[in-house]
Amino acid sequence: MDNDAKMLSAMGEALIDLELKYRASALTDRMTLKPALDELLNDYADYQIRLLKEGTITTPADLKEMAEIKKDIDKAAECQKLLAALARTIAFVATKV
Repeated sequence: MDNDAKMLSAMGEALIDLELKYRASALTDRMTLKPALDELLNDYADYQIRLLKEGTITTPADLKEMAEIKKDIDKAAECQKLLAALARTIAFVATKV
């Protein structure tokens, strides 16, 4: 498996975790989180398209950063921490698009 495939897998797992935490959140928290989650999902789709066009672009440092982001997502138990994890993930993916 090349680094891009590993990245897609790691991002996919992170997105699933974010979506599950979003669904488990209170309605008022969902209203806060929804715009960021939508932005992330759109950026992730753009990233997937870029990978299809350009071949392997993911570095070992990218994989390490994604692993750190995933840890932040796993630790996020309240809305503000989840929002921070979403923002960090959006910023990371946006640098790849």
